[in-house]
Amino acid sequence: MDLILIKNGHVIDPENNINDKFDILIEKGNIRRIDKNIEPFSGCEVIDADEMIVSPSFTDIHVHLRDPGQTYKEDIRTGSMAAVAGGYTTVVCMPNTLPALDDASLIRYVIEKGEEVGLCRVLPAGAITKGRRGKELTEMALLKDAGAVYFTDDGAPVMDSHVMRKATEYAGSIGSFVADHCEDLSLSENGVAHEGEIAAALGLPPLPPEAEDTMVARDCIIAIHTGMPVHICHVSTKVAVEVITWAKAMGAEVTAEVTPHHLSLSDAEWLDFDCKAKVSPPLREEEDIEAVRWALSSGIIDFVATDHAPHAHHEKMLEHHACPPGMIGLQFALPIVLELVKKDYFDMKRAIEVLSTAPARKIGIQPPSIVEGRKAELTIFNPTESWEVNEESILSKSKNTPLLGRKLIGKVKYTFYDGKIVYKG
Repeated sequence: MDLILIKNGHVIDPENNINDKFDILIEKGNIRRIDKNIEPFSGCEVIDADEMIVSPSFTDIHVHLRDPGQTYKEDIRTGSMAAVAGGYTTVVCMPNTLPALDDASLIRYVIEKGEEVGLCRVLPAGAITKGRRGKELTEMALLKDAGAVYFTDDGAPVMDSHVMRKATEYAGSIGSFVADHCEDLSLSENGVAHEGEIAAALGLPPLPPEAEDTMVARDCIIAIHTGMPVHICHVSTKVAVEVITWAKAMGAEVTAEVTPHHLSLSDAEWLDFDCKAKVSPPLREEEDIEAVRWALSSGIIDFVATDHAPHAHHEKMLEHHACPPGMIGLQFALPIVLELVKKDYFDMKRAIEVLSTAPARKIGIQPPSIVEGRKAELTIFNPTESWEVNEESILSKSKNTPLLGRKLIGKVKYTFYDGKIVYKG
């Protein structure tokens, strides 16, 4: 369809300070006109967005698409399908693949596979160390030239502080940054669930919060002394929030993300011994959840990243010590963030910011924006529509989430990428 008219939508674009009801006319994929009461043209497809929000599409800088090497869990096609169903048109996939994304040819492979699927922009993060073994730095400049947007060994921390400092300096010197999975393995070894009353009552091996807190502190101190950027993945504790607050006050170029599950789920998910609750870092106590919510509201935590981590059903059916940590999240971020709007942690503009513009800016791409002349990269969602999380509604190849069987409020209705509708819900 050459002409698409979006009628009656409430348009929110933080980048361009738009927050009002407008009609949007899209011609041949480009936003031709934004105005009040645009009359439909002959042969024009009309989308009635009354009582819906029209926003720039979302960006997730932390997903696991499992390609190459573990495509029985997820692949770039199914991951892209889940992404656009969640309103995302840009995703950054992690390098903990088999083999790890530590070579320029593998970086190009991921980009080309994403372009072949064509549903959204798939960008790879390069590994910090060869094989993600934490010892020898990769050729970051070559990986960046091939298309890596930043560097991480996610799924594993960089335990050696000397290596982490050198990585921070190298990445910063080429205009990029490192992101760390903050976990002191000497403290977390064999841990399964957050160290607290529930783990103690159930006899689950405890995973103490200081395993995260100490590594967050180390990385923030490295950022202070090197003057180079460091990004903290999946913040989940109240102490980590305080450390990041201090580092930012010291002038460190530190940014941080939080996942939908750490904003919404507690360690109480373990009460039925379901390993779908196993994630790294673990689900925390209510006071930690409250801390990361307010940190997201205040900007101490910069944005939301899903850490979408698909695993096969048989893997999540293993005993707690053997099953891999992680849960899917691409389709759940919007309703979980909208729940925080409803609870007055922040307004709808901030919700769009943490899902769309802030993460896009972090990886150095132009945030999608709703302005005349730009390609349409939009998400249209109904903030009050409820839907059930079930195996049919999940478009990921894997279904590993504690949210199965529950109802969420906030539904993506349309996602536009590169001027085309790539999802209708």
